[in-house]
Amino acid sequence: MARVKRFIDVDVLTEAKRRLHHIFDVFDSVAVMFSGGKDSLAVLHLTREVMLERGLQEPVNVVFRDEELIPDEVIDFVDEYRRKDWIKMIWFTVPLASTKYVLGVSRPYVQWDPGREWVREKPPWGVSLAPGDTRVFDQYSMDAFTAEFFRGKVAFLTGIRASESLIRFRACVNKLNENYINGVVDPRAQNVKLCKPIFDWEEDDVFRYFFDRGIRYCPLYDLQMWAGNQLRVSTPLHAENAKRFDLLRSTAPDFYSRVIKVFPEMLAHERYFRDLNREALQARYGQTYEGVEAWITENLEGSQLDLALKRFRSAMGRARKDPEVYPPRYLLSAFMSGSYKREILPAPRPKVSS
Repeated sequence: MARVKRFIDVDVLTEAKRRLHHIFDVFDSVAVMFSGGKDSLAVLHLTREVMLERGLQEPVNVVFRDEELIPDEVIDFVDEYRRKDWIKMIWFTVPLASTKYVLGVSRPYVQWDPGREWVREKPPWGVSLAPGDTRVFDQYSMDAFTAEFFRGKVAFLTGIRASESLIRFRACVNKLNENYINGVVDPRAQNVKLCKPIFDWEEDDVFRYFFDRGIRYCPLYDLQMWAGNQLRVSTPLHAENAKRFDLLRSTAPDFYSRVIKVFPEMLAHERYFRDLNREALQARYGQTYEGVEAWITENLEGSQLDLALKRFRSAMGRARKDPEVYPPRYLLSAFMSGSYKREILPAPRPKVSS
């Protein structure tokens, strides 16, 4: 039977709190994955409300994964919450594999890489690896590492909302029951679930929640709004943020200078990105699947190359059965934008006029 989207006669706030009550019923440990952003901030305050409703007086467990390339306004905002008496925060400053988007190509780098200068110093309260520990985590293995600080069956609460992207929407509707509770990829974290209590909220719902309760959000959002940028607190080297890297000068000038000092290639990216001839790249590589594979092998390296080729082979398996799901130009755009960290979704089918 096909699934049909239906509306229920409950507001999103009531439903989110119902989900949180259920999570506290079935998990031994509950922790909020806090980024300093608006969505995780809403989850943090909702969690505190539900804990008080349940008569739980202990502090809220909070996890902050410090990605190094975070604007000072966000770091100061997160630290403000770290110091609240109703918060018990674990602040991680460990090497984390990531990508930087430079002139149309996503290349790997490591946050808190001990082999280079850092954009800022680690805070003294951060949890770092012991001397001699050379591990570098990714977003999946980090779940297993974080879970070591908690007991039993663990729920990590995130502020993921389905309306933010098609990928997030698909992740929230792939289950019929408890669709806001999902497993993690790393097999070493079988006791961990990622829970999305506000997955059906819109951005307006988040800000209405703040307004009704007098909650102050990170001031960086106001700076981004006046600069005409998207409301994000992620690192400026991620693909979507890097496309508007020039706006960082007006929203966080000191931070911008430090990023340029450590990653001078971003200065060239800022100057020439708008002149990047994407049509020429599409004409050269996007006509055939062989061309897409050639772009991957010519522009990526190391673990990113391995991951991209894995995603390419997966897409090819489906394209052989149905060529419309992954046309070459669409597939090339996905790799150029760095969207291959997760499985690449099929292209939307063209509408057939009646």
